[in-house]
Order: sequence, then structure tokens, then C-alpha cells
Amino acid sequence: MPYDPLVSHGVSPSQPLAESYWHATHKPETLPPLSKNISSDYLVIGGGYTGLSAAMTLAEAGQQVALLDANSLGFGCAGRNGGFILSGSGRLSLSAIENRWGYAVAKGMQAEFDGAVNLLNQRIADFDMHVDLVKGPYLKLAHSPKQANLLCDSAKHHESQFNVASTLLSQEDLTSRFGIKGAFGGVEVNGACLHPLKLVSEYARVAKALGASLYYDSPATRIEKHKTGYVVTTPNGSVSAKHLLIATNAYTPKRFHDAVDNKQFPVQSSIFVTAPMNEEQRAQTGLTAPMSFMDTRMMKYYYRVLPDGRLLFGGRGAVTGKGADNSSEKQRLYNAMVKSFPALNSIAMDYFWSGWVSVSLDSMPRIFVDNDASNNNTHRSGSTIGYAMGYCGSGVSFAAFAGQRLAQRMLGTCDVDLSLPLYCSPLKTYPFAKARRLALHGLYQWAKFAER
Repeated sequence: MPYDPLVSHGVSPSQPLAESYWHATHKPETLPPLSKNISSDYLVIGGGYTGLSAAMTLAEAGQQVALLDANSLGFGCAGRNGGFILSGSGRLSLSAIENRWGYAVAKGMQAEFDGAVNLLNQRIADFDMHVDLVKGPYLKLAHSPKQANLLCDSAKHHESQFNVASTLLSQEDLTSRFGIKGAFGGVEVNGACLHPLKLVSEYARVAKALGASLYYDSPATRIEKHKTGYVVTTPNGSVSAKHLLIATNAYTPKRFHDAVDNKQFPVQSSIFVTAPMNEEQRAQTGLTAPMSFMDTRMMKYYYRVLPDGRLLFGGRGAVTGKGADNSSEKQRLYNAMVKSFPALNSIAMDYFWSGWVSVSLDSMPRIFVDNDASNNNTHRSGSTIGYAMGYCGSGVSFAAFAGQRLAQRMLGTCDVDLSLPLYCSPLKTYPFAKARRLALHGLYQWAKFAER
């Protein structure tokens, strides 16, 4: 049975990798499991972008750091996402953040979001990371005339208040460039994408080179608090650590630690990749070079042209893990693609897979350290625990940035404004947590009609 964070007891090393395009085109390094009892100053639980980035940051600071992951490298989000590099995370636009917290906070959040993209690009350059980075236009498409007007107003506001340059596109502009249906306007900005599984492989390579000890296929089965720190048990060993960083995001077991239990909602997203488009299909659709798209639906569709001429197309998945591979789920997504690009109505679906994204109750990610002394720039004498999660599916750049910030907060070297909503409070606990899936099912049913 596929892993389901709200049903399964936890990720098992025996659970298979996603049959994704990424795993078909790249084989990550096999890293050993923990097979003895060890000690470390810092322990990171979770070996995706967040955890590996935190380990890199701690190792660069000269700290002793160990990392545990329950499965192999790239099992979770890092081997399943679409590879979009976006400035942002969570579900809130800069305008929405401004409306809720004010302009100064929105500017501060923009600096963090842009900092995430800058960090990714800097690390790719500094560590000579081979991640199939491609640049091309990123288009936000309005799925209705009303949304076209709202998108236009938002783009103008972002340009005037946040200096985000963009090009407004009318329905006529779109139809002249693309063989697309159901797009009533759009906004174009500079975009970039990469191979997400190669990225996590490169993070692991660099973390090891910096001195971090990485252990995969080693699920944390018990977390105990002791006077001097934490003891985390795995099937074949344990780690005693003074400081604990939780970086499991949407793959966090349903019962794991009080700091994170019921504080995020794992929601499934599904992706398929077509066969390579032939010349006629490329000409008819206008999908002739690497580019990426997202629409304005509440249950968004997102897609990108891959370097080898295939189309990657994604959207919301099944409510439960056991429904992930149902033929109806594949057909629903395929029909959505054909509705937008009729010229692709006979193209083969070569790959299909699903993964979990972490949704926070207030749509804002968190990078939180318990009992953190926000202005203390010296290493603390007591043990600390922290976590970063709740990216709502926008994590290729931000998750690694969150890992860096989490490590900096643990070290006491974070120079950011800790009054920003990312940092100043823990994740909110979901009320009526057992009813989350029932509510999600209702939301999906309503969206079918509301977004026609």
C-alpha cells in the first residue's frame, strides 16, 4: 500500500520509490543505514531539501551533525515534485500577506522568498551542482475573465509596490502564441526549472563533503527527551544529540512529536509526463522550448515543457494514498491537459506518480525553534528542538532556504527579522484533525462545479 501520512505508522525502508520521470532519468547514490549507537551535537530528521540544507549549514559552521531519513534519497517530495523554481512559499501572494500583516511584513517576506531563489542559484554555482537547470518564461494563466482582471490588477500592484517586473498578456496574446483553450489572460515573468532528484543528490554530495554524517533507510521510531538532549531510536541504532531539527514536512508520521503532531495537513498532488511531443504537436501547441505555467484555479494545474520535449502536467491528487493510482485519477488529469491543449489528445502518458505536500492551517510555512532566544547570537547551553514545514507545495527553492534558516536559528546566528510570521509563532494545530480528509473531499467536490 502506498505511504499515507494519516494512515501509515511511518515511512518504511521497504516502501518503493515513486515510478517518476525523475527516477527513470537519474539514480541517486545509495547511502547506508544507521547500524550502531552514535552521538552528535545536532541531529536532523528528514533527508530532503530542508534536512540536507540544514545539515550543510551546520557543517559549514563547524558543527557535528548527523542526519536520519526513513527511506532512500529522493523517496519523498524531492523525488516527486515538478522542479519549478519560484519566489514564494505557502499559499499567500505578497498582496495577501500585505493585506493580512501590512506592507512592511510583506516586504520582509519578499526578501526571504527572493533570498531562497538566490541561495539556490548561489549553491548551484559555488558547488558546481549538475541539476539540469533551464531558464524560460513562467506564465500565470487566468481560467476565467474575472480572474484575468484580478491577475492584471495584482501584477500591476506587485510591480508598483514590490518591483516585480512582468508582462501582461491578453487572451489574444495567448492564443497567438499557444494552441491553448480556456485561458482568458495571463502574466509572464522570467522563470526557471530543474531536475529535482538531481538537486537532492547534489545536496547530499555537498553535505557529505562538508562533514555531515548521513544515514538513510533509518526511520526514527522513538524520540526521547533527556536532561542533556534527545535520544532518537532507529531499527538498528540510535543517536544521542543535544539539538534536534525536524525536517520531515508532509512525510511526517501521524504521531511523531508533540511539536509537529496535527500541525500540518498532508495533501496529495499528482503528476504525469507525456511521451516526447512530435514536431506537429509542438507547433500546434506552441510548447516549443522549456517554459512553465500555472493557472488561477483554487485547485491549480501546473505544467512545464521538459528539456527533452515532453510535457509535465500536475494538479491535485486523490484524497487518500490508496486512491493515488486509480485510473480515474490519471484520466482526470489527462483530460485537464487535453482541455487546455486539444492538439495533445492522443499523446501517450509515459509516467504517472503522486506525492504529499504539507499544508499549514493559515497557509504560512513555519521555521520555528522552541524556547528560542531571538536576539541571542551566542551558542545556547541548553538543548533545543526546531522544525521547518508547511510549504504548501512550493518548496524547490524555499525548503532548502528554510533548512538554512532553521540551522541558523539553532545556532543563534540568524540575522533576519524574527517578528515575520514565518518565525514568530509555531504552526497552528488543526482543529478536528480527524475530519481533515472529509473536509478536503467536500472541497474537491465543490471545486468541480465552482471552477467550471
